[in-house]
Amino acid sequence: MKNYIIVNLALCRLSYYEDDALVKSYPVGTGKLATPTPAGYYHVVDKLVFNNPADTEVDLGSRRLVLSSDKTCLHGSWHGPVEGQVSGGCVRMYNQDIEELFPKIEVGMPVVMMEG
Repeated sequence: MKNYIIVNLALCRLSYYEDDALVKSYPVGTGKLATPTPAGYYHVVDKLVFNNPADTEVDLGSRRLVLSSDKTCLHGSWHGPVEGQVSGGCVRMYNQDIEELFPKIEVGMPVVMMEG
């Protein structure tokens, strides 16, 4: 792997790597105990942009990275909460963080969700 994302589910941190070097780490929200974010190896299959909260029925924020999993994705949040175990299973980021990360992500990029 050269460029990839690792999400540490226990620490609620997303780390972005370029050329196998850490570029930046972000706080994230992960799944609640009743709806945990599934650990595993995925890749980005699509990138979506939403210009206002009315564009989606649920709060996906301004950007969404669709993963090769039918159980989770990476997305922003218009209304929060973001940090901690707060989501229905997705990885939730602050809008400003996912907007910073979004242009660096390519379809096909690996995403690893690890438990600790």
